[in-house]
Amino acid sequence: MNLDELKTAWNSESTNDVRIPSKIKQLGQAKHPLDKLKRKMKSEFYLQSFCILFVAFIPKLLNIDPSLYVLYYAFYALSLAISAYYLNLFRLFYNKINHYTADTKDSLLEIYYELKINIERYHAFSFLLLPIALVTLGMYRYSMQLQFTEFTDPDQSVISFTILTLTVSIITILIVLAWTRYFYSPYLLQLKKILDELKEEELKENEFNINHSNENIQKDGRQ
Repeated sequence: MNLDELKTAWNSESTNDVRIPSKIKQLGQAKHPLDKLKRKMKSEFYLQSFCILFVAFIPKLLNIDPSLYVLYYAFYALSLAISAYYLNLFRLFYNKINHYTADTKDSLLEIYYELKINIERYHAFSFLLLPIALVTLGMYRYSMQLQFTEFTDPDQSVISFTILTLTVSIITILIVLAWTRYFYSPYLLQLKKILDELKEEELKENEFNINHSNENIQKDGRQ
């Protein structure tokens, strides 16, 4: 087949066979949930930083006995170390989202799995701080007993403190799970939907390419 025949074959091909994939559009849609996620993460970062600083004044606010200050601030230093580690990972994940360019499916997939990991990391961080919160609750209870010793029944005090501890633990766990469900899960679901659409689009493209290749082979065979 010479050059003129190639030109004729090219011009004779129907333009209806040209299929423009919608990947770019779908990848662009990912920016919308990620932009919202960035704004919420930024707000949460400032909120968590404020809460960490606020906790430093708890002994004064709750009138915890001064004899417990050393123990309290030892636990507070531990919570600071845990918080600093988590907030650094939180910052790194935020920066990754901030530099996301929506140019490839792989980069979007990486963000999706990073978000899933960050949700589990958030749970671990919150549950790790729960024992420290319970110790603080115990210090507060002990301080109240020192102030009202003559009115305290030891057995009743143990029972009420146990019930209070269980109640606070359950409520805290439920709040953390509800918070991440409200705060992160909607964006995770949106990204999953876009990734599923991209996967479906790739399957259609592969099927189209195979059918188109088969048609070309049949045309070449007839020639």
